[in-house]
Amino acid sequence: MRAPARRIGDTLDACRAISPEVIFVTLSDKIIRLKIDLPDVPARVWDVLTGARHIEAWWGRHVALVPRAGGGVLIRADGSDRGRDIRGRVLRWSPPSALELSLADEAWASQTRVNIRLESTGDGTRLLLDHTGWDGHDDSVRHQIMAAWDRDWTSRLARLRAYITRTSDGGTAPRAVAS
Repeated sequence: MRAPARRIGDTLDACRAISPEVIFVTLSDKIIRLKIDLPDVPARVWDVLTGARHIEAWWGRHVALVPRAGGGVLIRADGSDRGRDIRGRVLRWSPPSALELSLADEAWASQTRVNIRLESTGDGTRLLLDHTGWDGHDDSVRHQIMAAWDRDWTSRLARLRAYITRTSDGGTAPRAVAS
């Protein structure tokens, strides 16, 4: 039996309001853990998750990812993070099942890690996301930053699911999207 999720502010309720299909697993003072079931095979989900032509659709045009271990990650300021860029590295690149990133804002006390795993569910893919490494932040700052990232990941994963649903036909080929 899993321990109940601990709330930081009203994050749990806010995340459910943003996206009921993203399953909130836990938000403690050390980890953001989310999962979502996606309606396509792991190879297609990997392509959408990491492919430059798809990232803009679900994460935003302000994100750049160099798709290889050691590659860079840049999340340009888009107004929500007070004008600072988030930078990092691809720590693990294991298509089509695992992606691990380091991320840090220049003002952060330490880097964080985002571990994304894809698991086949037979008729689709389960995406599991853990965002860890918050220990270096003071308690009040850590809780604020984590709550903001939790809302952002929840929103982004919902957009990822919507994009995959709109552009695939069960994993065989992309569909044209009406403008």
